[in-house]
Amino acid sequence: MNVILAVFRSRTQTRIFAEAMREHGAVCSVIQTPPEARIGCGISARFYSTDKPRAERVIRQYRLTSFNGFYETMRITGRTTVRKIR
Repeated sequence: MNVILAVFRSRTQTRIFAEAMREHGAVCSVIQTPPEARIGCGISARFYSTDKPRAERVIRQYRLTSFNGFYETMRITGRTTVRKIR
């Protein structure tokens, strides 16, 4: 199962998002943003790709204006790569 990061410019909104995702039945946790991303406030919300439509609804419903985008992380031969998806 693929993992997606929701990246925000606000730590508070990252936590609001993660809590709302859990309240809506998704598995979601707050993690340190991978340094390779060089984006956001330093923490991100991690969830499974199957919950992406739910994540989009949460962002709209809670009006999370500091949302910076969804990112996919992959480990290739020991290196982490991060790419924006949408």
